[in-house]
Amino acid sequence: MLDDGGEELCGIETDRRPSSTAPSKRHATLEPFPATHRPPGRPPAAGAANNAAENPGTAEEEDGPERGRQPASYQFPRITVLMPNPVTALYERIELENAAKEEVRFPLMRRIDAPAPERVDKHPAGAYLISTHTAMSRDTALSALNTAVRLLGQEDIKSTPWHLIRYYEMNMLRSVLAEHYAPATANKILSIVRGVLRQAWKLGLTTTDDYRRAIAVPAIPGSRLPAGRALEPGEIRALFQACAEPGPQAARDAALLAILFGCGLRRTEAARLDVEHLDQTASTLRIIGKGNHERIAHMNAGGRAALDAWLKARGDRPGPLLCAVTGKGNRIVCRRLRTESIRLILKRRAKQARIRSCTPHDLRRTFITSLLDQGNDIAVASRMAGHRNLSTTTRYDRRDERTNRDAAATIHIPYQAPRDAPPPAQ
Repeated sequence: MLDDGGEELCGIETDRRPSSTAPSKRHATLEPFPATHRPPGRPPAAGAANNAAENPGTAEEEDGPERGRQPASYQFPRITVLMPNPVTALYERIELENAAKEEVRFPLMRRIDAPAPERVDKHPAGAYLISTHTAMSRDTALSALNTAVRLLGQEDIKSTPWHLIRYYEMNMLRSVLAEHYAPATANKILSIVRGVLRQAWKLGLTTTDDYRRAIAVPAIPGSRLPAGRALEPGEIRALFQACAEPGPQAARDAALLAILFGCGLRRTEAARLDVEHLDQTASTLRIIGKGNHERIAHMNAGGRAALDAWLKARGDRPGPLLCAVTGKGNRIVCRRLRTESIRLILKRRAKQARIRSCTPHDLRRTFITSLLDQGNDIAVASRMAGHRNLSTTTRYDRRDERTNRDAAATIHIPYQAPRDAPPPAQ
C-alpha cells in the first residue's frame, strides 16, 4: 500500500484497523522491553524483585490503562532503537492476509499462548526483519515466514515460539517443504527460518547446542527448469511498435521498455529511479540494486532517444523518473509507478503487439541472452546485470534452448500418416 507521503509500505495494509499505537510517519520510538513482559523461559533480571518491593506501584502502572508510561525509577537502556516506518509497521500490525486461514491437519508444533515482546528488536522474527536491507527482502521474508508458520500449525508470526523450534520441528518442516514446493523455494524458506533461529540465539532465547542442532538440517537437493523466457528480436520490435503512438503514456511505456530491455533492470530498480539518477551527458543511470549494491547502467542511442522523448513530455522537475499517467493517458502525475503497475503495463503492450505474454523479468533475461549472443564475456554480462555470482547469470542464458531446438530439428523421424481407410461396404 501507499502511505500519505506516497511511500510503499512493503505491500502490507497498515491502516485497516484504527489503533492508538500506530507508528509515526517516518520513525517510531519503540517502547522499552518491560521486566514483566519478558519472553517465556527467560529469568527475571537481577534486582527485579528488589525493585518491585521498593516500588509497589510499578506493577499497577504497567498493567494500567497507561501501560506505555514507565515509572520514574525505570532505567532506560543506553541505546534507543529507532526503526524505519516499514519495519515497525510490519511488526506492529502484521495482517497475515497471505497466510492460509485453514488449519493444518497435522501441525508440527503445539500452540503455546505466550506473550510476544512489545519491542521489535526483542522478537526473533522482528529482529530478522530488521536485518533485511530492502522492502523487497522484507516482503520475501514475510511470505516465507507465513508459509512456515502455517506448516508449523501456529497462528501468526508474532505468537510463534521460534525459540522453541528444535531439530525435530526443522526436520519435519524440511520434509513437508520438499513434498509440496520446488527445491529452490523450499530451501529459501528453510534459510529464512534458520535466520530467525539465529536471531533467537543472539537474543539469548535458546542455547547454542539447540540452535546448532536445529539449523543442521541439510538443504533439499534437486532443481527445476528456469522460469520465464527470452523474447525473440521480432517480439521486441513489436513491443516498441505498439508504443509508437502520440501522447505521454506511449512515450512513458517506450522509455520503460528501453530501460528494462536496454539496461536489464529489475522492475523494482526501474520503479525506484529518480530524475537525479540520470546523467544525460554520459547517458548513464545510477542504480541501487538488489542487496543495496550500486551500479551504473549505460544506455545506447535507441534507449537514450526513447528516454529523451519521455522527458520532453514529463519535464525535468525532480521526482520519480517513471511517473503515473492518468486521464486516458494524457495527464502526467508526479507519482512513482508501483512494481505491479509495471507488470500490467507490459502485459497490456504485449497483448496490443499480439505476442506471447511476457513479464518484466523476461526482458531482463532477453538483455543477458542478447549480450552473450553478441560475443560478450559472461563476466561482463554478470556485472551489467548486477549479479554477484556468475552462476546466477548462467541461469538467465537462454541460448541453450535455441541450440537444443535447432539440434532436435536435425533428427529425422520417418513418420508416415495412415492411408485413407476404404469406405465401408454397403
